[in-house]
Amino acid sequence: MKQALVPTRGPLAFGIYTLLGLFVGTFSGLFGVGGGIIMVPFLVLLSGLTTQTAQGISLAVMVPTALANAVRYTKGGNMDLWIAAAIILGAVPSGYFLGADIAQKLPADTLRMMFAVFMVVVAVRMMPSGGIKSMGALLGALLISIGVRLVMPR
Repeated sequence: MKQALVPTRGPLAFGIYTLLGLFVGTFSGLFGVGGGIIMVPFLVLLSGLTTQTAQGISLAVMVPTALANAVRYTKGGNMDLWIAAAIILGAVPSGYFLGADIAQKLPADTLRMMFAVFMVVVAVRMMPSGGIKSMGALLGALLISIGVRLVMPR
């Protein structure tokens, strides 16, 4: 673990991580994202955790967050449980037996680089063709900057 700007234990750390949770929960409900594009970079860059540890924490946090948000979307009539069940049927075993297994076997720097490239690709795909004033463009620029920072040497 590298030198952390944010402590990992203590009352101050608890408060900072609670604020991170508020931010992640809001983004998760608003955009359907949070763990990967907010929490993982925060934990790697500011808390000094390895990418694998940050991803593990993110996944643990996102399970109850995602379930709570899914209930809210279901109540709002914006859920197709049949499609969700089919995706879950493929996602759970492939995540466990492939994704998580591969991530734990990769060197931390390799996984970090892969994650950064993934974020840049997603950001570029999300950017609208319109002006920079749109929220999508701003979010895309933010994702690109985070991806570039993850790639930069320490």
